[in-house]
Amino acid sequence: MTVHLQNKLKNTILLLIFLSFQYLNAQITLSNNVGTTLVKTDMLACDDSEGWSRLFKLSDFGIKSDEQFIIKSGEIGISKSTISTTLYVMVFSVDVDYPEFAITPYHTKLLGTGSLGKTPIINGAPEIVQAKFDTPIIVPAGTDRILVSVSKFKDYYDPTFAEVLVAGTAVDTGESVYSGCGSSYTYVSTKDLPIPVPNANFYINVTGEVFNPKSTGSITRLSHNVCDDVAETGIYSCSSTYIYWARDFKLKDFGISDNEEFVIKSGQVGISATGSSHSEVSFNVYKIDDNFPASFSQTDLIGSSQIHSLPTSIGYDHGSQVVQVDFVTPITVPAGVKKILVEVFKGIGWGDGVAFIAGSAQDNGVSWQRGCTINRSTGYNFDNKYVSTADFGYPNANFYINVTGNVKNVSNHFEMNFSNICSEFLKEFSVDDQAKVASIAWDFEDPASGVNNTSTDLSPFHDFSADGTYTVTATITAKDGTVETLTETIDAKEPPKAYGINNIYACESDAGTGISKSFDVSTITQQVLGGQTDKDVTFIDGKGSKYTSLPTPFTNTIKDRETITVRVSHKDNLCCYSETTFDLIVNPKPNLSAVSDLIVCDNDTDGFGQFNLKSVETLIVGTAIDIKVEFYHQNGQKIQTALNAITNQIVKEEIIKVKVINTNTNCYNESTFKLIVSPLPTANSLLELLGCDNNNDGISEYFDTSNIESTVLGNQIGMKVSYFDAIGNQLPSPLPNPYTNSTNNKEIIAVRVTNSLTNCYAETSLVLKTSSQPQINKPANRYACDEGNGFASFDLSNIGTEIVGNQLGLKIMYFDSNGNNLSSPLPILFRNTQSKFQTIKVKVENEKNSLCNAETSFDIIVNDLPTVKIEKSYILCDLEPSLHVNVDNNLDNYSWKFQDGSIISNTYEADLVNDGNYILTVSKFQNNISCENSFDFKLIRSVLPAITEVKYKELSENNFIEIIVAGDGDFEYSIDGKNYQDSNYFYNIQGGNYVVFVRDKEGCGEDSKEVTIIDYPKFFTPNNDGYNDFWQIKGIKKYPSSKTSIFDRYGKLLLILSSNDSGWNGFYNGKELPSDDYWFKTYLDDKTVFSGHFSLKR
Repeated sequence: MTVHLQNKLKNTILLLIFLSFQYLNAQITLSNNVGTTLVKTDMLACDDSEGWSRLFKLSDFGIKSDEQFIIKSGEIGISKSTISTTLYVMVFSVDVDYPEFAITPYHTKLLGTGSLGKTPIINGAPEIVQAKFDTPIIVPAGTDRILVSVSKFKDYYDPTFAEVLVAGTAVDTGESVYSGCGSSYTYVSTKDLPIPVPNANFYINVTGEVFNPKSTGSITRLSHNVCDDVAETGIYSCSSTYIYWARDFKLKDFGISDNEEFVIKSGQVGISATGSSHSEVSFNVYKIDDNFPASFSQTDLIGSSQIHSLPTSIGYDHGSQVVQVDFVTPITVPAGVKKILVEVFKGIGWGDGVAFIAGSAQDNGVSWQRGCTINRSTGYNFDNKYVSTADFGYPNANFYINVTGNVKNVSNHFEMNFSNICSEFLKEFSVDDQAKVASIAWDFEDPASGVNNTSTDLSPFHDFSADGTYTVTATITAKDGTVETLTETIDAKEPPKAYGINNIYACESDAGTGISKSFDVSTITQQVLGGQTDKDVTFIDGKGSKYTSLPTPFTNTIKDRETITVRVSHKDNLCCYSETTFDLIVNPKPNLSAVSDLIVCDNDTDGFGQFNLKSVETLIVGTAIDIKVEFYHQNGQKIQTALNAITNQIVKEEIIKVKVINTNTNCYNESTFKLIVSPLPTANSLLELLGCDNNNDGISEYFDTSNIESTVLGNQIGMKVSYFDAIGNQLPSPLPNPYTNSTNNKEIIAVRVTNSLTNCYAETSLVLKTSSQPQINKPANRYACDEGNGFASFDLSNIGTEIVGNQLGLKIMYFDSNGNNLSSPLPILFRNTQSKFQTIKVKVENEKNSLCNAETSFDIIVNDLPTVKIEKSYILCDLEPSLHVNVDNNLDNYSWKFQDGSIISNTYEADLVNDGNYILTVSKFQNNISCENSFDFKLIRSVLPAITEVKYKELSENNFIEIIVAGDGDFEYSIDGKNYQDSNYFYNIQGGNYVVFVRDKEGCGEDSKEVTIIDYPKFFTPNNDGYNDFWQIKGIKKYPSSKTSIFDRYGKLLLILSSNDSGWNGFYNGKELPSDDYWFKTYLDDKTVFSGHFSLKR
């Protein structure tokens, strides 16, 4: 039986013709651990979410860039687990910058997740926890590195401490990474943790299978996607809606002939995002014809996979994922079927079931969809009919959908296999069941290859001589004698060439950076193509960034030396490419430190001078042998003359450019410095200084040098002042202040002003002369009697003579204790400005030299006036003959004087008789002066109090008593004999009998009188509680013949009270009368009658 495979599509590459591959049954485990013997790590326990990770470079495990790696299981070593908790696996693709910018892995691409299940309780020897994932994690072809992270998530509803410690191995070939436990999900190498664990060696690995999409044979993949670069399509999803995504395949385009059946065992779909609710997918395979989609019928269903739930973690900045569904029941496409539709049904688990399909950049087929198909431009709704994505506005959707299965010939006993990779013309061929083959003859239909056009090897290699379509024939003689001929049609297409490129050199832009902004890459594309056409060129810099063309000039992104990868691919198959590299090499600038300015002094004041540039050149070159130095005037003219005698061209200051050139690379560095002709500073003239000679030896310790520096400098800044004696010895700078001369009577000092930047200087002279110091006396302290508040007048009439005697040419100055100037001379009668005590400072200066002075001081002291304890007034009862008064007896003189001028006593005591004013004068001798003080007082003779009248008011709302008294004493009043007040008026008085009193506050007698106030109570409460049980007129006993009649409200007479009755008890004829208002009428005598009413309350 002959099997024909003919590709009808023109100008397509191998992946378009035979997007089929062979399963590699060998399992590959990614692990950095050496051995499986687990040991405990030094990691600390954490009661929070945390993660443990390992980084794997796929090529280190033999996985090629054009191979897909399908992870199906994982393992982790656990040394301790106190609670059963679920561990989750997340696999990320990471870029070349990881971990430099990996604050979290989420800025990279999440490829998929899996579960390791619940951890067992482990508290002894470490154990390996392993699990097969429910859904394989697909690592797309072209992925360089992945990060495998195992996470424990804290259950915040469970307060139990979930302690999980990861085990490691003693030896390891990689780095362990940790996240969580308060580190804000930062992924940190364990050696960089706050408490480093450099040898954590986490035991973490994953195991999977490698698929080569460029091989063909009995296992075939149907796919229109050229590469594995899964990305968003931009197609929206609809909430709570079923969506059907589909691709159609002609089986013969994938080497499946009419006499072969295709058993589909798995399918893959790209998903760019899922919602927070659950969505699900399943694969349906339909038989279709060339009239699809018009002829589509669900009755042509060949088979369906099981329903697969999509994770909710896809998208959200994690990138798209490839989801693989391994069919529980394979779907068999019968022999004779020419075309099928692979449909991915997006269903709803719960919630809105939103999910978004992903696609690829390049594609060679049509993408179809039914459901949720509204044209974004026209708004047309295609309802539930299949429509191409181009028809509703997404021509480049390129749905990532494929299925993989076994091709089984229903009539042949053998199958031909061959590799169809886009790397070279060399291909490997083989057949199945080689143990049953007796002999085989191969014909590659490539006569140009000569003797290599045929072969009898079981698995020959053939290197095709040129691009083209070839029919390969294998004639097989089986061991049972039967003969079969197999044929396959193959398109041989060599990858484009990437011609070599020489390294490019450029000078460093800024010294010490290792970066150049001047790489000329304008001819790189032309060089790498070498005349090839219809090719795409991609550039990949040292940091992994990709460019379709390099900007020129180009700036390197890696310091000093950066390798640029150049990829040349077919325009119609970007996955078929060749690569070459070249380096961008930065030639460093020569070292050039800052050159100090050259300075000379302008001694002739013309602004020009001579400079030695030879010394600058020598300093720059040092011991280098490949350095050349050039100097340029400010006008750009190169300096050619002898470098040791260069005159500035610009008056006072010129900027010189220095250029240092590496003679090997011609890279140079530049700087500037100045030629400065510095003007001489000014040393201003100084006045003579006079110093005070206190012992006539010609030496003074009192020369005031405080203003020397400011005077000699004037307004100049940045200058240094120095001093030299007559023989050139340098003196301290600044000069001591005060300064002591070293030459008797007169000394000359040279004062030099130097520009500290240029060392240019000028000088002047300072002349020091001595003068005699005044000889003064310390005056005696002065005393005066207090004139009030501690102030007095002091006699200072002879104070100046007392201080200086008869010396002439002196100036006397006076100061208070705070240094404030006082008048000079002081007034004859000086009044102190500080209470009680004040120090007067005296300074006597030589009128020719104020520094030649002497100082002293004296005190002015205020004597306190004598005091005695005496009252301002005394009271004597008129009955007493006299009053004896005495004071302290420690004073010197006493004089008691009555108001008429008569002296009563000259001792410390006296007897006072007459009413009137007195003066006591006392004196005390202190500090050689007598101070006198006087005290006035009076004697009051008090007359006995006598009540002359008692005024009062009764039977009113405001009864009062007013006591009228005769006498001149200080009296107080009472109406009960107990409580006294200063006022003689008493308010709100109740009726009754009162005895009123008046008494002298000093005890000089009292008087009293009885008074009765008539009044009546406004209510009474006859309840036998002892209070208000009877009603009677108050004060009525004063009127013995009085009668009071009581009536009810109707005028009925109830009883008549006399003044001797205790009162009415509320009864009438032996019966209690009710609470009510009652009236009365009282006859005090024949002339006085009054009436009113009151209340009875029960």
